[in-house]
Amino acid sequence: MSDKIEWCIARLKNDYKWWLEKVSNDTHIDSDYAGIIDPRQFEYLIELMLPLFDYGLRNEFVEGAFLKFRILAELSDNRIKLEFTPTKIHVSEEPLFLLPNNIADNEGPYAEFIDHIIRFRVKLLNDSIDFKVPINTEEVEETLRERYQERYMEKGNMHVFDEIVDILEYTPEGYDIVHKGEFDEELDERENEGYMEDEGFETEEGADWDNEELQKLEIVEQ
Repeated sequence: MSDKIEWCIARLKNDYKWWLEKVSNDTHIDSDYAGIIDPRQFEYLIELMLPLFDYGLRNEFVEGAFLKFRILAELSDNRIKLEFTPTKIHVSEEPLFLLPNNIADNEGPYAEFIDHIIRFRVKLLNDSIDFKVPINTEEVEETLRERYQERYMEKGNMHVFDEIVDILEYTPEGYDIVHKGEFDEELDERENEGYMEDEGFETEEGADWDNEELQKLEIVEQ
């Protein structure tokens, strides 16, 4: 599917998020997955995902979940033209915009990615909170579905950034996560410092996610 979309046009709407407006071919774009994650949003998602690498999350789950685009040109009316790139997120030297890899049928790598992060979030919660009865993925999925339905009735389609954040920040009502260990203390220290400014991060797979350039939104020369 990714090799069919050579370029797309995204518009920055009043919610300060980018939404897909047009693609280079006749590929059907489901309105539920028409949100595009910008570099700064992805920076925040990476920070939220870091603890899940201890629970089984892998670089390839993240890589496969999205189609990657770079800025080709700035257009009028808060729009940009984006060009597809096969560059892997964790080695890219330029800021990337991400479109869920679910465009054709609402199934595929992005849906698998969502399943993974829900499952790993549940594991983290059960390790971090002393529940009388451990929570399970079915409970979390049901709660999230109810939230999505309420939000849809109020605001319409949910942006994929918000969908992912809801999962990565999910905690059952009435509970708080008690952070444990040096890893969590290190995250707390960086809370107000921005995303891994001088380091990037490394998983046990050894892939270096160096995204210093996320701070720059330079226009790629045509």
